Amino acid sequence: MSLDWANDNGVVLDKGKMEGVLFWKENGARTDTIRVGTSDIPFNSEATHWLGVWLDSQLMLKEHHAVRLKEGRKSMEWLRRLTG
Repeated sequence: MSLDWANDNGVVLDKGKMEGVLFWKENGARTDTIRVGTSDIPFNSEATHWLGVWLDSQLMLKEHHAVRLKEGRKSMEWLRRLTG
């Protein structure tokens, strides 16, 4: 259905960039795949980057927090170097 909509509206989907994400409470990563057209799309076992936010399967935002914290520390270090 989504492929039909995409074709009807001139949208080209890059199957190499597609990844599946399933939000659930249980621990453990999914190893299943989703079939889109003739391609199998794997589930991302870590976190999915979507609209600037890193989402993991349990919506704990651990990866998002780690990435943003690392970027903040890097910015602080640059500010320290600039200000002496």
